[in-house]
Amino acid sequence: MTASSSVMAALAFLAAAVPLGFSAQAKEPLLPGMKVLLENDCVRVRRHDFAVGQSVPMHSHPAYVGYPLNSFKALVTLPDGTRRITERKAGVAYFSPPVVHAVKNIGKTPIHALIVEIKPGGKCQ
Repeated sequence: MTASSSVMAALAFLAAAVPLGFSAQAKEPLLPGMKVLLENDCVRVRRHDFAVGQSVPMHSHPAYVGYPLNSFKALVTLPDGTRRITERKAGVAYFSPPVVHAVKNIGKTPIHALIVEIKPGGKCQ
């Protein structure tokens, strides 16, 4: 199974698990380059697309799983001013605890990634 077919299978599984009455729209404003693909009481699945050199202002995520659709390099800035460079490889999923950060694409390619945010206190089984 290819990486893209694995992603599509995972999204199909998530979509099948959506209870009736879910909201496809985010309840908070989205930043440019972010699109909500699915949202329910348990998760929010976002697609992030950021051009080379594009910056995303300070924002937050609950705990999440990231899945880069392509390899990328980004400068991450935390609220206390701490900065770190993050490099992600295409098709290699990762976990992040809740975070507040700003991100700048400092690589040579756009950033294309799926983010599956795990909603705290969700009524999921």
